[in-house]
Amino acid sequence: MLDARHDSFESDCRVECRKVQMIMTRNRILSRLVVLALLAPSLFAQQPKPATELQAGPPQSVAPQQINVLILGDSLALCGFGKRLDERFRKDPRVKSTYTYIACGTNPLSWLKDRPYTNIKTHCGFVSIESNGSGRPRELQDVYGMRRGHVPIPHAVPKIEDLVTALQPDILIMQTGTNLFDLFPDHKTVHPSRHGPALRGYLIPFVTKAVRNPSTLRKIYWVAAPTSGRVAKEVQDFVVGQIRADIGNIASVIDSRTLVPYPYRHMEPDKEHFLGEEMDMWADKVFDFVEQDLAQQPFAALKPLSEKAPTLAMTQEQPTPPAEEPKGQTLQVKAKLIFKTEPIPLNELLPYQEYLVGYVYEINRVVAGQYSENQILVMHPAYIGRKKQKLRYRIGKTYKLKLHELEETVWKTVKSKDDSGLINLQPYIRVQDETRHPEHAR
Repeated sequence: MLDARHDSFESDCRVECRKVQMIMTRNRILSRLVVLALLAPSLFAQQPKPATELQAGPPQSVAPQQINVLILGDSLALCGFGKRLDERFRKDPRVKSTYTYIACGTNPLSWLKDRPYTNIKTHCGFVSIESNGSGRPRELQDVYGMRRGHVPIPHAVPKIEDLVTALQPDILIMQTGTNLFDLFPDHKTVHPSRHGPALRGYLIPFVTKAVRNPSTLRKIYWVAAPTSGRVAKEVQDFVVGQIRADIGNIASVIDSRTLVPYPYRHMEPDKEHFLGEEMDMWADKVFDFVEQDLAQQPFAALKPLSEKAPTLAMTQEQPTPPAEEPKGQTLQVKAKLIFKTEPIPLNELLPYQEYLVGYVYEINRVVAGQYSENQILVMHPAYIGRKKQKLRYRIGKTYKLKLHELEETVWKTVKSKDDSGLINLQPYIRVQDETRHPEHAR
């Protein structure tokens, strides 16, 4: 009897337990549903938005403009400036490609196809560093000191017309100026009426060709020469001022004299070229100037400089004083030599290979052409290819001279010296000497 009751009790407990479990399970399900209902808004808010909603959000950042840079330089750039500046631009994340060409002995016209520089070559050093689509640029280096006794071979000077078309640069860095100082025969006296138009003749043609449509250039940085110890401050001030007056409306002019202190620690005998850390300092400060200037506005907002070409043309058309005689006319005179300038030592000539010295003659008779002065300044080659020339001219002796104005020849910016002090005289060169230049235009 007791066993039957016990069995009945266990059976009733099992039934009741099942009821309790069913109730608890139903309650858990209901609780979960309530929680899901409460969390639904936040869960749905975390789902990915449709594409239309993403487009309506804040604008995404745009990748920086990829810039193509072209660097041109003269013998000073060969001393370290060009390579250092190339490295700075090549490491800049904004720069897509960099092309650097450095040619010793050049002036702005050397980079043009116009006569007398159409086929000009540099004989005293050349470097090119070109992006080629890989991580390492293609380089050519041919300069003094590469090996013991090494002398550079001639290299054609690249032309801005070809470079702009082929490379499509956005920025041009033009380092030049020291070779223009030889437009001042005594290296200290300035004649604005003569030297202003002469300098303009070097600046305007180059910039005009550089920005001519379809040029892609948006910025030109004109790096004027650092301090020179061989010409007076008045000459250097005039050159920088003339550059700003003639092309400052289209190029940013950098006066390098403010960037590197003078005298230089590692200065060459010509008191103009220098080496070492000061070259790096010069290049770094030029790079900083460009970098700060470009940060002023988005590069993509800059308009092509070709749109400013008409303004540049107006500058070029400024009237210049009339010449005393037709350009290119041959002058023949009988004249007595009264003064000779002694040439500099060879060690002061390097890295250049040609050099002129001024001789003053007293006019006896004008045989052909027009000339109104009583004296005439004739520039004679003292060095050609670094070889000293035999100048067999004697003071007091009369010579027949067939002359061209120096300004109309390829010799016009060759290094020179004139100790006569007769800065009022226009320099000439013998026709026979004119054709002795290694790269005389034929």
